[in-house]
Amino acid sequence: MKKLFLTGLLIIVVLAIAVAVSLYGRVFERFFFSWNWKYQGIAVATGECNMGNPEVVELKDGSLMMYTHGQTKESHPSENNTYGFSSLDGENWKYEGLLLKKAGMPTAVRLDDGRIRLYFVRTLERLGEPSYKNGIMSAVSVDGRKFEEENGYRFEMGAGAPHPSDMEKHREYYAVTDKSRVEDIKAFAHLNAVKIDEGYRIYFDEGGMRADSKKYGPKAWPLTRTRSIFSKDGLLWQFDPGVRIDIGQSPLDEVQRISNPSVLKLADGYHIFFFAGFSPWEDLTPWKRLAWSGTYEAVSKDGLNFKINKFPSFPGNDAAVIRRGDKLLAYPGRAQKERKECSDVVMFEKKLSKNEL
Repeated sequence: MKKLFLTGLLIIVVLAIAVAVSLYGRVFERFFFSWNWKYQGIAVATGECNMGNPEVVELKDGSLMMYTHGQTKESHPSENNTYGFSSLDGENWKYEGLLLKKAGMPTAVRLDDGRIRLYFVRTLERLGEPSYKNGIMSAVSVDGRKFEEENGYRFEMGAGAPHPSDMEKHREYYAVTDKSRVEDIKAFAHLNAVKIDEGYRIYFDEGGMRADSKKYGPKAWPLTRTRSIFSKDGLLWQFDPGVRIDIGQSPLDEVQRISNPSVLKLADGYHIFFFAGFSPWEDLTPWKRLAWSGTYEAVSKDGLNFKINKFPSFPGNDAAVIRRGDKLLAYPGRAQKERKECSDVVMFEKKLSKNEL
């Protein structure tokens, strides 16, 4: 009888462990992420690798356009193109096709005249020189679908970007001072353009840095943080001093990757949503990855100096966040089951608080 009891108890323990493991991520997701954000399901799934870096803008007729980048089966594997999706309600999206070739990291703002200006990243070889131009270019559209490129670069930077796998060419993390220059930035990505009272601001990832090699040796991993540029007219841009969200900024003392900013202005100030997490190269316990990684929110009165919330808002990264009436809609990316290197876009929803309305 005792043996039978122990056998039954063992079976129960094994089953309990199996259930706990299967629900591991969901438990952490439920208790470490904000309960104010409600998961609404998959928003866009194309089965292609063209859903990176989603950005959403409201057109003058009240409908929405989502801009993403990547490739489809018809495009060259090395291309990074901009694709479009339209929606009337933010839940059901229609594919509008390829909008711009060789245009990565798209972000858009609606101008005072109702047109859409799309900013994107493009690299061009310098003729006759063993180097290249890298920076932000732009295009304008009346309907948000058919774009006409504007001549030249809006802002040049990051022309010394090393390959992500070549850690020796990454510069070690450096503290930003009043003397820091745009030339210090070796790589940038994930643009987010925002219309503000004084003009426009683009938030972006600064990359091309690595952790302290004296401490971690060749294992040192890449680091990213959030910087910004400012323009009065959307065409001529200048470098903002300082860092918007820095590596290891309190309360995220251990976080090494700050990326994918999405900023909007509410009644109580500027809200930035960003991914915080770790490099896959880091030797970190799974529970800490789940407990710390995700999309966080920080608030600022001036759009420059942000205070970070202690816990993440929702899982996923690469999130675009917009306001629709008394709600916020968030569109982070999640890896596809069939191809982990590609992502679909999911949707979360949150009701605005009295302070935010």
